[in-house]
Amino acid sequence: MTIGEYYRSMGLKVLVMADSTSRWAQALREMSNRLEELPGQDAFPMDLSAIISNFYSRAGLVTLNNGKTGSVTFLGTVSPAGGNLKEPVTESTKKAARCFYALSQGRADSKRYPAIDPLES
Repeated sequence: MTIGEYYRSMGLKVLVMADSTSRWAQALREMSNRLEELPGQDAFPMDLSAIISNFYSRAGLVTLNNGKTGSVTFLGTVSPAGGNLKEPVTESTKKAARCFYALSQGRADSKRYPAIDPLES
């Protein structure tokens, strides 16, 4: 994201893609456990929602001093274990992201593409 912000400050339009927020959150959980911090839901850090929200909020449009504009668009994926869309990482991402598309294994198995679940999205 920092590299994207650098190019945005040069007046460019940047797309940052991250795969996967779930793995990043699992790394945060491991670090939190090693540091012996108090665990939150499912042993993730207590401030997981704030960390994800701060990361997503760094994207956006800016107007530079010379009148040019630059932007960072962030596209992240969440791969919850077992497809559980009620786990903390998915819930925090839904709160922070402006758009969320949930994919359905059942729709994919029945060859209905894109396998976007309209009720979960």
